[in-house]
Amino acid sequence: MASTKMPLKLFWETLERRLSESSPDQLRDILRAMAHGVTPGERQAFLGRLNPPKQVARALEQSAGQDELLADIDDLLRELRAQKDRGDDWDAEHDWHGYDEGDSLGPYDEFVEPVADLLDRADTVFDLGNLSLARQAYEKLFRVFKEEDAYGRGVRPHDLENVDFDEALARYLRAVYETEPPERRPESLFSKMRETRSLGWGIRPMLEHVLQISRQALPERTRFLADWERFLREQEGADADAWLREAIRLARGTEGLETLARQEGATRPRVYLDWLAALEQEGKPRAVLAVARQALAGLPAGLPIRAAVADHLCRAAAALKDAKAIRKGRWEAFAAKPELPRLLDLWEAIPAGSQRLRGMAKAVQHLEDYLTQPRKHAIAETSYEQDNLARPASVDKSILTHACLLAGQWDSAQGLAARQNTLGWSHGDNPQGFVVPFFLVRLSAKAFDDLPASLAQLWDWGLSATIGLGYLERYGGHEGRAESSLKSRLQDVYLRLGSPKTWNETRQKANFAWCLDVVQKRIDAIVEGQHRGSYRKAAVLAVACAEVQGSRGESKRAQAWLGRIRGRFPRHRAFQDEMKAAMRSSELELRI
Repeated sequence: MASTKMPLKLFWETLERRLSESSPDQLRDILRAMAHGVTPGERQAFLGRLNPPKQVARALEQSAGQDELLADIDDLLRELRAQKDRGDDWDAEHDWHGYDEGDSLGPYDEFVEPVADLLDRADTVFDLGNLSLARQAYEKLFRVFKEEDAYGRGVRPHDLENVDFDEALARYLRAVYETEPPERRPESLFSKMRETRSLGWGIRPMLEHVLQISRQALPERTRFLADWERFLREQEGADADAWLREAIRLARGTEGLETLARQEGATRPRVYLDWLAALEQEGKPRAVLAVARQALAGLPAGLPIRAAVADHLCRAAAALKDAKAIRKGRWEAFAAKPELPRLLDLWEAIPAGSQRLRGMAKAVQHLEDYLTQPRKHAIAETSYEQDNLARPASVDKSILTHACLLAGQWDSAQGLAARQNTLGWSHGDNPQGFVVPFFLVRLSAKAFDDLPASLAQLWDWGLSATIGLGYLERYGGHEGRAESSLKSRLQDVYLRLGSPKTWNETRQKANFAWCLDVVQKRIDAIVEGQHRGSYRKAAVLAVACAEVQGSRGESKRAQAWLGRIRGRFPRHRAFQDEMKAAMRSSELELRI
């Protein structure tokens, strides 16, 4: 369940406190200020909401008849099932054949509003204290989301745009708790919490949500937490582990988490994260640093969750301005999950110069080992987790390529690229799509923010491909905030990297000759294979090479190169048009 919104219990407590602290005149001023923001069309409804006695009376009237609410839900279920039987007739009438991404509800769109209204009525029943009726109503309503036709169509929680389904689940679980006898509560609640995961998109409900959904204190809380802990210790799986850790935190606070971590941290590694989070919330960075070090010393090497522990260590070290501890934490995080963002974290944490080169060389060695050896993890989670903290890193050759380049191991990076296919540069696992643009930029002696048009485009494509954006673009995906941020970070790292100082004239010629050879083969493969969607890429690549030659004072070679490329495909009009367009946009004076 979502945890970013204010819990209902806290909302009401805060509201009641502010009401008690405000004078009648202040409350009038607040209402007047709220009224100023009301649109003309909302004025009548706003005034209607200022009559709470009638509102409560209507709610009581609406929820008074148990048989009426349950009967209305039964009627809706019968209509929904009848619609399933008429599904083929609806498809024929609407010329609808199976799944349609733009209309996945299909014939069930008419049920969205009635389901939302019935859920609202069930919420009202709960809020008014009729928990037995609320439980029955929710259980019947949840059957709606399990109904689907042969095409998998039906009403789903995410279709109810104006319904807070997380709170509906919390109300239901609270109703389960309060309508069960104390001796049956642990078993019943455990069973229902497991069941509701399938209704809440796999998000694990927590006892905290059950506590916070009502203004009333949880009846017999102390007894239940003790019974709940004993029951959960007899259960298996990630759900039971998460609920046990939560129960201990609710019953005994940070000290309880500490005891559990010291006694069972090796088999329940997530308890360290709970403990660290509690210490962070208490504002104790030195304690966080100490506990994180203890966890890293006790957890098996290579366990992915070590990266999350190391993240806590780094935040604490940053608060304490302990640069050495930050570097240690960045290495531990990268070693556990050697992903590109963590490689950049490590690079940024190490001082520039020989120390940074040694750190990147160590990263290269670790990545090579990681790619060649099967991963062995001492702890296996047996049920779905919303996060990926315990999942091994997804490592490919592109990350190794970046480590090689940041370590100044140019031959290694070139060797990785040379073994790849000249097609498929959009895939992150093909280092050629980044190494060739990187070499060309370096050979141009231009700054990254001052590249000629085609070379700038090629460099941008290389950055995108190496973090998977090229693949997303190819198959209709969209760049998200996380991908955009990673791309900017990667660009910034290479801006700060500076020009290679080991490339003498002989080396530059050899590297450029290799680039031209790869580029020629790629252009041939694209154009001869008539991959028309990539003609622009081939043209930009050809002109980028000419721009590099021009920036090196080799204008005649640039013209000869372009003439040779164009002369190889005189009959491919579409490619010739792309070449002309790329040449026109070039900052160099290239003859067309």
